[in-house]
Amino acid sequence: MATQPIKKTQFIRCASACKAGARSGFTLVEMSLVLVIIGMIILIVFPALQAVRKSSQQSLTNSNLATLMRASAAFAQANGCLPCPTPAGTLGNNFGHVRGKSGEPLCSDCAIAEGVVPFASLGIPAATAKDGWGRWITLRIDPALAINFGIVPPTAACTASDAPPCLLDASQKGLCQANLPNTRRITVSTFDPLSGAPTITSPIAILFLSHGPNGHGAYKTGVSQTNTLHDYQGPSTACSTFGGFERCNTDDNASFVDAIRTNNPSNPFDDFLLYMDRNAFIASLGSGVCQTTW
Repeated sequence: MATQPIKKTQFIRCASACKAGARSGFTLVEMSLVLVIIGMIILIVFPALQAVRKSSQQSLTNSNLATLMRASAAFAQANGCLPCPTPAGTLGNNFGHVRGKSGEPLCSDCAIAEGVVPFASLGIPAATAKDGWGRWITLRIDPALAINFGIVPPTAACTASDAPPCLLDASQKGLCQANLPNTRRITVSTFDPLSGAPTITSPIAILFLSHGPNGHGAYKTGVSQTNTLHDYQGPSTACSTFGGFERCNTDDNASFVDAIRTNNPSNPFDDFLLYMDRNAFIASLGSGVCQTTW
């Protein structure tokens, strides 16, 4: 069977189509231009995304701190005492319970007044006991307020049948009673932004502390969600009123610093604190304020 010859017009159309097809892709110049535009978009958008993420982490931290304070107030209303923290090194099912003892009385001596928030005893999710950077929030309480006063709700006025020092002079019992032990009482130092002079706020009943974005001093966690030790990776500056403010919040004593947040490499401070004295805490329960001296 004889083949028909290709007409010249058909050949021209085929050549034109093939040539057009060859030009359908991107050239190197065009690809480079696209990459440059994408890079410019990233440079513009990335800082904004970082700012949004930072703001979200800070908002979550402040929200969790406020939730923990409310949960502690509800705990005090129901049990008549402040929640004792979960001590460092608590393992297994005891983790997240007051004093690191599941099933034990909720109000009792608090030998270790600083540790992880006892989220299980407070009836809140474990995630609420962490800050916006996923680290455990530190809890410190006045241990004199963790014992069992036998009064629920936690405040009551003195009566004629009460023995001294509970007198009928507007004095109160429970969390408001006078002459409580004053050992390991919490103090918080704040600093005047102009003069740098410290102001001591004392005494504090309960304090929650997030160790901020850098996490210096936050409790470490293991594979079993257990709390071990403070993890401090910051400058070696010792705690003092002139520097080392983050060290002041990681040395396991009852003295804390609430300073202006700064990224100064030699003395960074990015902690978030929420604390109340006894009067403010009692007032948050809707019970007025304590009428007795502390």
